[in-house]
Amino acid sequence: MQNTEKAVRKQVIQSLPGFWRYAAVSMVMFLAIQLFSLVPSVLMQRVIDDFIPNKQADKVLLYIFFFCLIPLIVTVISAYYRYHLAIICRKMGQNLAVKGFRNIVCQAVSYFDGKNSSELAAHCRTESMQYIVFWMIDIPQLIATGICGIVIFCYLFNLHWSIALLLLLYFPIAYFPSNHFANKVQEMTKQIISNNALMNQIISDTFRGIKVIKAMNLEENQVEKLEKVNEKSVSIWGKVALLDNLSGIWVNDFSNAIFTGLSFGVSAFLIIWNSLTLGSLVLILNYTTKFLGIAQKFMNTNYNFKEKLGEYHKLFEILTMEIPQDSHKDFHFNEEIRFSDITFAYNEGRGDILKALNLSIYPNQWLGIVGSSGAGKTTIFDLLMGFYQPQKGTITVDGVNLAEVSLACRCAKIAKISQDTFLFPGTIRENLLLANPRATDEQLDVILRKVCLTDFLARLPHGLDTNIGENGLLLSGGERQKLGLAQGLLRNCKIILLDEVTSNVDRDSEEEIKNILLRLKEENGLTLISISHRMDFLKDTDRIVVLENGKIKESTSYEAYMGSQ
Repeated sequence: MQNTEKAVRKQVIQSLPGFWRYAAVSMVMFLAIQLFSLVPSVLMQRVIDDFIPNKQADKVLLYIFFFCLIPLIVTVISAYYRYHLAIICRKMGQNLAVKGFRNIVCQAVSYFDGKNSSELAAHCRTESMQYIVFWMIDIPQLIATGICGIVIFCYLFNLHWSIALLLLLYFPIAYFPSNHFANKVQEMTKQIISNNALMNQIISDTFRGIKVIKAMNLEENQVEKLEKVNEKSVSIWGKVALLDNLSGIWVNDFSNAIFTGLSFGVSAFLIIWNSLTLGSLVLILNYTTKFLGIAQKFMNTNYNFKEKLGEYHKLFEILTMEIPQDSHKDFHFNEEIRFSDITFAYNEGRGDILKALNLSIYPNQWLGIVGSSGAGKTTIFDLLMGFYQPQKGTITVDGVNLAEVSLACRCAKIAKISQDTFLFPGTIRENLLLANPRATDEQLDVILRKVCLTDFLARLPHGLDTNIGENGLLLSGGERQKLGLAQGLLRNCKIILLDEVTSNVDRDSEEEIKNILLRLKEENGLTLISISHRMDFLKDTDRIVVLENGKIKESTSYEAYMGSQ
């Protein structure tokens, strides 16, 4: 954990150019605030011990002026300090959030398997990252506070050594119980974070699948699931609150009161024994309060840090993740894509999806893949796209091992269109330009004509700038599939993977999409690979491959396959 903390500390420092300059400025300003706050007590001591007994009214007035001026100076410095701190913390928090998001989004697809998307999203928020920033900013504050504490200790030691040494006993007496409570809270916080993520997941899953839930009368079931998780969180929160209160009472109330009383008692006896003046008593009481406040800040910072460490550890993990380094190796598909003895399982111990599979795919052909659910059809697409790597065997394109080719390179040449084509909220133009940001309106028009969307766009009030809603909900299934195909053509992909693209469209739309694909195959020299349960869609394929239990059962023509059924 210690090495991880060091790595994160480095990330925080790198998140803001000139971090050390900002940290130094923060420390100097905070130290100035602390030291200025010590001056009024010295002024008060001088007035009580020297000016009042000698009836020096002019000097009393002068010191009162400075007594009033100093808080004003402290207020101005404090205001600027808080402004300065807020700006740099926000900026650093935003930079770290972007860094964390980049680290996550650049991971392999397998990283996201079983991950809670709500939890990942929460870790990428600026507010979450600012916890770490404040932790880092506390360091210069603590240094400045420590310097101020040393000044107070030396001043009190100069007045009388017994007072200074008495205050030193505060640290061990207050620290050890507080640290014990903090360690317990740290573990509980981890549980709370997990529970909160689970609650968010239940809520998001419920809203996302509201139609299914309504259809199956599962409303109360979802409510009960949320209640159970909530009850567990409340129970843990209660224990955390108890420990927080115990720690606060021990450090800030009980120990503080005891040592303030002891300092007053010792000082009173020293006055009786003529070892201290009355003005010194006032100063000692003020400085004792100040010193105990400094000690409390150190212990409260330690407590808060350990309490937040339950949250930090996830953020640490994200900020220190290594981004996979992609190879720059390229490939050209002119002869053959070959799956050689491919064995693959998504999770070890749950059985292989593909088992020593051998498959050849040739350019400018339309290959249909059929088989029962779980036979491994979609897995072939996932491996070809590079989302996962096989445990055994190799996938080559014209002799080039795809394991050595970057995901970015694969996706530049292979387009996958699924039954639920994902579209981002925004306009049609924005979604198309994601595939090719430099595409002109003329290029967009050519592509849209190829996929037969021109007439559809002409009917829209804003054409390409029409908002399509979340995930293209304002479009029909056929229109979403055509847009997905347009995105692939804009990237100039020559290999198109079609995963049940017509499962959510009617027969007329299916026929239209098939005719578009056939035309594009001839005009653009495309290689089409289709998964479909609707055999009419595969009627014009060049070859049908039948999968069964992760292996090729047969490779035949459409007519021969249909004749065997």
